[in-house]
Amino acid sequence: MIITQTPLRVSFFGGGTDLPGFFLRHGGAVLSTTIDKYVYIIVKARYDERIVLNYSEREIVQGVDEIRHGIIRECMKLVGIEKGIEITSIADVPSRGSGLGSSSSFTVGLLNALYAYRGDYRSPRDLAETACRVEIELLGEPIGKQDQYAAAFGGFQTYEFRADGAVTVTPVAMDATARRALQGSCFLFYTGQMRKASSVLEEQKARIEQTSESLCRMRDIAAGSGRLFSAGDVVEIGRLLNESWKEKKGLSRGVSSSSLDAWHEKAIAAGAWGGKLLGAGGGGFFLFVAPPEKRQELTRSLDGLRELEFAFCTTGSRIVFHIDDGVGRIF
Repeated sequence: MIITQTPLRVSFFGGGTDLPGFFLRHGGAVLSTTIDKYVYIIVKARYDERIVLNYSEREIVQGVDEIRHGIIRECMKLVGIEKGIEITSIADVPSRGSGLGSSSSFTVGLLNALYAYRGDYRSPRDLAETACRVEIELLGEPIGKQDQYAAAFGGFQTYEFRADGAVTVTPVAMDATARRALQGSCFLFYTGQMRKASSVLEEQKARIEQTSESLCRMRDIAAGSGRLFSAGDVVEIGRLLNESWKEKKGLSRGVSSSSLDAWHEKAIAAGAWGGKLLGAGGGGFFLFVAPPEKRQELTRSLDGLRELEFAFCTTGSRIVFHIDDGVGRIF
């Protein structure tokens, strides 16, 4: 039996520039971090040859081609596991439409578990690229590449998506003081509104040519913002969040709405330096950067939205439990 733990991510800057339709022409950049909210995948051998899947639904099938869950089906095919397995997934937060990259965390964590089940341990880069292949190439999802890389590598990173298809991963240097300053100033609030990211991203993908100037500005903010995190300049980070949010809203009509804009305005009026919706937009979680002493005022202004307490984490997808031949190991 294998258990993997794969973090969700918070993307500060550059979301949208990781779409292949943009970065293969102009290059892209994203700055993000992982947080202590996870997707857990449990893979266990079965005594019979059936395939049993437990996620938001339950499937019991005889062969891989019968699996309805596209990610599980394609991952099993790619790894070469055909029968006699049970797969269970558990998530710390709502897995659909959260804006925290949960789908890609699921894919990376599943691949990590399936490869380990076969006795094959892959690097973070291998896991990220294979997850991209599954989601973008095999399943045709209109998504970018940032979530897979964040889930695999973990921590504060700047990801550069080059026009030649290569991805550069650069850690963001932060000392303990800068990290504490940022942690104490970041707040997540769940809107309660769910949306499928692909429905928003389809329009963004179709409008890349019209929105390329905005995307270039968002890319440049992400590429140059690492120094602000190193310095712990939370005020400027908040200001740039607002600037990026304005650019992002122009990418697609589905990114925001009158009700979401109203929540954002209330937060700014309550003292937040800046904020934006995470992920493709349209719902999910708001990230706000605000003075710690304004937390109560911020929470009151967003009455009706549920705050999610969280901490930054430094790890990507990892195996946390492995039992083989009756011997269990906790990592």
